[in-house]
Amino acid sequence: MAKESEIRKKAIKKLEEEKFIYWYPAKVKYKQNDIFGSFDVICWQKKTGKLKFIQLTTLPNLSTRRKKIQAFLKKNKINSFSIRNIKIEVWAWNALKKIFKIEKI
Repeated sequence: MAKESEIRKKAIKKLEEEKFIYWYPAKVKYKQNDIFGSFDVICWQKKTGKLKFIQLTTLPNLSTRRKKIQAFLKKNKINSFSIRNIKIEVWAWNALKKIFKIEKI
């Protein structure tokens, strides 16, 4: 099973190919290090103005991560209208096919 850092490297490579500028928080032991407690990467594509929040995971954990993000959105009363210019995605690494399954929330 791929480690989080390996999955992040693959995601960053893909984002760079798509000309996104990205940021992710530094890893700190025993500390919460997700953006808003739910996302691993935030990225922006200057040419198109696209802004994305991405949660990285493995394929078996896709459902859990989807529910985590949906709970965050519900708790903070964030609906699709209030984030219409922002994409929220879960990127699940498929180790067998060596690709990401990308699910939009």
